[in-house]
Amino acid sequence: MPHLPLVPTSGSGDWMHDRLTEARGVLADTTRHPDSLVILAARVVVGQTDDARECSDAIDLLRLLDPRPLHVVAAAAFPKGGAA
Repeated sequence: MPHLPLVPTSGSGDWMHDRLTEARGVLADTTRHPDSLVILAARVVVGQTDDARECSDAIDLLRLLDPRPLHVVAAAAFPKGGAA
């Protein structure tokens, strides 16, 4: 019996692009997903998109779902200031 991967892959080889695509799918239908997943998806979009409008929309959604000030949200998402 062949072993299947635990996480399906798209075959594109671009992991970050795949995550951005998944995040966009979650944001396209927020009513079907828990707030925690929508928040995570919005964070991915904010961090990965090159589209200023998409980034702005994701930030607006974060503000609706997470009442903390945006700088606190950013600090929680990137505890080392974004450094790896």
